[in-house]
Amino acid sequence: MTDVKRPPVLVSLQHVSLQFADGETLLNDLNLSIDHTPTGIVGRNGRGKSLLAKLLAGLLTPTAGTLKSSASSASVAYVPQALAVQPGETVADVTGTAQVLAALERLAHGEARADDLALVDDRWDLAERLRTALGAAGLHRLDAATPADQLSGGQLARVAVIGALLAAPQLLILDEPTNHLDSAGRDWLLRTLAAWPGGLVVVSHDRQLLNAMARIIELSPLGAQVYGGNYDAYRLQRDSEQHAAVAALEHARLARSRERKRLQKDHDNLQRNAARARKHAETANVTGFTKARWKGAAKEIVSSVRSAHHAYKHALDAQVRQAHERVEDQSPTLLALPGSVLPNGRQVLSVENAQLPWLDPHHACCYVTLNLAGPVRMAVRGPNGCGKSTLLKVLAGQWPVVSGECTVHVASAYIDQHLALLDGNRSIVEQLNLLDTPLAEAELRTRLALLQLDALRVTQPTRQLSGGERLKAAMAIALWREVPAQLLLLDEPTNHLDLESVLAFEQALQGFTGAMVVVSHDETFVQAVKPTHLLTWQRQGWRLECV
Repeated sequence: MTDVKRPPVLVSLQHVSLQFADGETLLNDLNLSIDHTPTGIVGRNGRGKSLLAKLLAGLLTPTAGTLKSSASSASVAYVPQALAVQPGETVADVTGTAQVLAALERLAHGEARADDLALVDDRWDLAERLRTALGAAGLHRLDAATPADQLSGGQLARVAVIGALLAAPQLLILDEPTNHLDSAGRDWLLRTLAAWPGGLVVVSHDRQLLNAMARIIELSPLGAQVYGGNYDAYRLQRDSEQHAAVAALEHARLARSRERKRLQKDHDNLQRNAARARKHAETANVTGFTKARWKGAAKEIVSSVRSAHHAYKHALDAQVRQAHERVEDQSPTLLALPGSVLPNGRQVLSVENAQLPWLDPHHACCYVTLNLAGPVRMAVRGPNGCGKSTLLKVLAGQWPVVSGECTVHVASAYIDQHLALLDGNRSIVEQLNLLDTPLAEAELRTRLALLQLDALRVTQPTRQLSGGERLKAAMAIALWREVPAQLLLLDEPTNHLDLESVLAFEQALQGFTGAMVVVSHDETFVQAVKPTHLLTWQRQGWRLECV
């Protein structure tokens, strides 16, 4: 019999917990093994996905349990979702190649230092490999000396991943790597990761990327659950488990209800029998001592049975609680959007040869002409840096056009990935009152409660809310102010949402009766909101077409 060789474990977690200084425990008693199987980490916002990634990367130390890594720290590369660039940094700094490239320059000019050979080691071709990697990622115009603060979000994300790849680690860990990537960047990342020979862990809400994984780890209140297969397989298995858990909960509740009725019937019968026994004791021709003994026995039986019933009820309640713990709280919709009915003939926006700011005025794509009416849904497509977000900010009135005309004829709300519509220092209720909401505070709180925003959340600063909660707050502010928005301008609104919130947001938008303009690199999200028009960037100019 041939032994099946298992892939080597790169990182293992045994009963690992992570507790904050205030005593809050976010990750508790995790048992996981990470090998070369491409792995996706999913879960609701606030479950600790990024913390788990940092633990695996060795950037955090668990407060309990054991974390073992077969790879040295130099063999693990981690790319966070929030990339901070310092003034003066270059592409070489972001990729972590600056010191080696500088040593190579000194060696080439005969100005080598004592430690340059050790620093370079076997990386004599690093400059060429960096150029090749930048070209493969569609960044031909960049080089090692390009200032990092001149890069777009998508360019910076690709450069950071390139740096991790050039380090040739045994384990590559990426946290939301597609957040700022356009379609070409996403295609490059998928191709690159498909060819990656080492271990791979990805924290993501991108369904296309997760479908390229071979294993999914879900973080939930129940802990870490491992599912074999890609995202679609995980959803099928998870949904099946949830259906079974819901059925088990319903069975436990029915059994409890049935048993409570039986216990009540037994209790009533016992009470009647005890009453007859006491009456018989009073009228029986026996001594007072015997009467007292009979009454005491009857009372003791009632007390004993009552205690047994009480314990049984507690056991039934415990069974229901245990069944309930297996059922996750899944709200079917993120938002029940209020009516913003837009008649078919109502003009929404008119843009006539408008020159967008900050773009090359000699390029045809700097100029836009649009005329849209009725409850249209326009998706805007194009590569990073072509002006998609600029167009939305112009439509939102945040930036003026350089020339031409741009008029939005209906009330609009601009919802971007950073939710700049919100004042982080004020609560939802405060902000809606400042915007003269026509809703009385009691009705407003009731509606917010239906969005799973309880009394605490609606009165605390919105910066303290989770990503999904902040999106709910932004949509409430857009649609429940004095003049509700009939046009939603959505600029990558799902970037920092968990998968459940993205799915719920899609469902809510499908029922929105106003108009919307959507910029998103998540093609699954775009298709879910069912666009009626596509505005596509092309080198010769913007092209509008009906779907």
